[in-house]
Amino acid sequence: MDKSVMAALLGRSLTTIEDDNYPMYLEIATENLEDLLCITLNEVEEARTFDTRAGYSTAYLDIFQSVTEVKVNDDTIDSDDYSLRQWDKRTGSWYNSLVLGSKFLSDDEIEVTATWGFDIVPNDLNLLLARMFALISTKNKFDGTVTKKQVEDFRIEFDLDADLDDQFYAENRKTIAKYGLCNMPNVQHGALNEC
Repeated sequence: MDKSVMAALLGRSLTTIEDDNYPMYLEIATENLEDLLCITLNEVEEARTFDTRAGYSTAYLDIFQSVTEVKVNDDTIDSDDYSLRQWDKRTGSWYNSLVLGSKFLSDDEIEVTATWGFDIVPNDLNLLLARMFALISTKNKFDGTVTKKQVEDFRIEFDLDADLDDQFYAENRKTIAKYGLCNMPNVQHGALNEC
């Protein structure tokens, strides 16, 4: 995301500090957002291994765009024997599950080689990234020692108990719920296959 898009999403110009430190702030915001949602934003192609659920034919995975290869217990599965899903939808700009033609056994493990993350990050997720970027600036400017300010008859008192992270979650909970995979039942986040 370039600076002009970031400014447009924030609805304001970048501050001098944000402008000077843009690559670092964007990297921190991206890492924080990926950790918050348990997803990969930018595309990466690699093999990841997932546990399966005995008696089910659906494997919930990390967010991906396309699949190159699927193996169950080291046996390659033909592409005609599985279908891609975004939760229960058959079409989408991204996917997070595979439905196989047969049910898994208790000790099955699925290895998926795919392009993980997004080809084009959705607009609402870019907005969330911009807000995470702005949160870095807000935290850097926050001074917990200032409790109130007054200019003539205008007075403002600061809430010293304010938790900026909690406020961020509350204000963005709809988008976090849409993409977040951290607390979803049955989602097993894949580990990089170390062959």
